[in-house]
Amino acid sequence: MISELRISVLLMLLLSEASSLPYDIHWLGGPTTIEREIPSSKKAIDIYCYTGTTKSLFALWQTVKFQIRIKNDEFRQYLGSNPEDVYKEYTKDSYGWSVVNPFIKKSQKTVSINLFEPTCMAINTKERHSIDLLVQRVDLWRVILMAAGIALIFSSKSLSGNPVFFYLCGIFIGVFASFMVLMYYISKMLPKRTLTYGLLIGGWTVGVYLFQQMWENIQTLAVDHRNYVIWYTLAVSFISFLVCYRIGPPRNQRSKNIVMWTIQCVGVLMIFFSSEYQEASAAIIIASMIIKYFPESWVYRIRGYWRSKFPPARRLLTSEEYYEQGARETRRALAALREHCASPDCAQWAVMLKLNDSKRFASFVEGNSHLSDDEILDYESYAFSLDRSRKPSSHSTRNQLEISDDDDLTDSDDDSA
Repeated sequence: MISELRISVLLMLLLSEASSLPYDIHWLGGPTTIEREIPSSKKAIDIYCYTGTTKSLFALWQTVKFQIRIKNDEFRQYLGSNPEDVYKEYTKDSYGWSVVNPFIKKSQKTVSINLFEPTCMAINTKERHSIDLLVQRVDLWRVILMAAGIALIFSSKSLSGNPVFFYLCGIFIGVFASFMVLMYYISKMLPKRTLTYGLLIGGWTVGVYLFQQMWENIQTLAVDHRNYVIWYTLAVSFISFLVCYRIGPPRNQRSKNIVMWTIQCVGVLMIFFSSEYQEASAAIIIASMIIKYFPESWVYRIRGYWRSKFPPARRLLTSEEYYEQGARETRRALAALREHCASPDCAQWAVMLKLNDSKRFASFVEGNSHLSDDEILDYESYAFSLDRSRKPSSHSTRNQLEISDDDDLTDSDDDSA
């Protein structure tokens, strides 16, 4: 009785503590949609938490996202591994003590979250909104990325000497390098002292925030001045193609090996980042590299051992296949013999001295048949006699069958009588 009283008191304490929390937790384990009307009468904030999933091969290409449906961008979002951390960020922002986080955009409406770890999020807005937990079982982009990485690993040797692949990579590197050089000269134009003092005062967060703002400005310029960007890209691509054409594809084997290893490294990175299940990605990488560099001699040994232990069932030839194979091999052997007799390696005069009919040998070497007319006639008469000897036996068998049938009929008639 006392133990039951203690349990009831403990449950009441837990319920009272949960009811006194300044936030409401919504645990989401699958595709869910929650709509909220603002302003709300309740004072507690809503925190949406994803419980996470277990690691399995079914989650190899899975993707989970928080999607915020709202009319405008006037909202702030807070992410954390548990509700307490999210509430702390919310209270700091409410009092104006939040620190600028350059890695998370506050107006981001789609947030990719970790698939296997719990993740919580809260929204601070005065607009009507809804929260969607999107669970994509098979992300096509992840599948394509992994397939492309595996294809790069297995085709790295052929791509290292492919001129088309060389020119495409050269053009891409040329365009990317030109943009980097352009960014370098733009950074030279910025005031160094002001930027240095800002980095010293604000730390690395200010530097990253300024870089993010500059990147957003570059994106805006690229959208507003699209024609100039396209013409610039085409001009740099043409110049890069000319430079690659002047240099030419790599011909040295060591240069090809360096290109091949670089392609394989790119493929490994693509496979590794194609899934959040990094253990499975690493296993796929190891299996791909083992298959790629598995010695061919070992493959032949394993194949020979398998055939010795489990030999394939032999199929006997039919009579038609036997005669066709005999005729085919005979023609092939006669052609090889005729070619040898006509070659300088054969001593034709010595052979003709040993033969009784040298004209027949010369006729055979010139391409005529190796059989005479009499031999062909004898063979045909022999074959005809064999056919004649076979036909009566089959005819007599047929007569015997007919006689047996008639006998059966007569017996049945007698029985019926």
